[in-house]
Amino acid sequence: MNILIVEDEPGLQLGLSDLFEDAGYQTKVCDRGKQVLGHLRSFQPNLIILDLGLPDMDGTRVLSQIQSEAKNIPVLILSARANDADIVLGFKLGAYDYVTKPFSPTVLLARTEALLQRITPEEPAEEESRCLALQHLRVDFERYEATRNGDPLHLTTREFELLSMLHQHQGRPVHRNDILDEVWGLDSEAGPRTVDTHIAQLRKKIERNPDRPTIILSQRGIGYKLAL
Repeated sequence: MNILIVEDEPGLQLGLSDLFEDAGYQTKVCDRGKQVLGHLRSFQPNLIILDLGLPDMDGTRVLSQIQSEAKNIPVLILSARANDADIVLGFKLGAYDYVTKPFSPTVLLARTEALLQRITPEEPAEEESRCLALQHLRVDFERYEATRNGDPLHLTTREFELLSMLHQHQGRPVHRNDILDEVWGLDSEAGPRTVDTHIAQLRKKIERNPDRPTIILSQRGIGYKLAL
């Protein structure tokens, strides 16, 4: 997979390039926002690591351009801007993740790999994709039927959709923003807390002990995953 690194500090350019190439990725580095669109066509990145403090233009403008030209390419912002307003703006403009400087290379690599796994889910077999059998829970997504320990379980349409999305990712963590876009829709005014509230209600229905869930697990800093 290809990772485009947009960063103007030479030492950090080298460190990031080494980090990702040692993990098996192909990288290309640029230090100007105006260079990014050209690299989208020539390098065809699977992911963009974007600094906001670029010398020729603000990184938020670069992010907006990426969203206009190649919205399907995820962007991870890596920036020294650590206040809430900047982070919220980054997500509103379409960033998939936001990591503040200084940062842990190990954590950055882990978050990058989790992000790439989210956007390239494996295609499950047809039977597996429409049915979930996990511990005491059985769900048929095609028929909108669910049982717990063999007893019928009433789930709302949105709860079926939540479980279905988590199931499609086969145990990989799913970001709250991705859940919002898929289950609530891009035009919804719902926020991440809405996802948390619905997951909490769903756990009350499907978990033996909602306070210690074993089916829907929290992934700190990301969202949720199924315990597959």
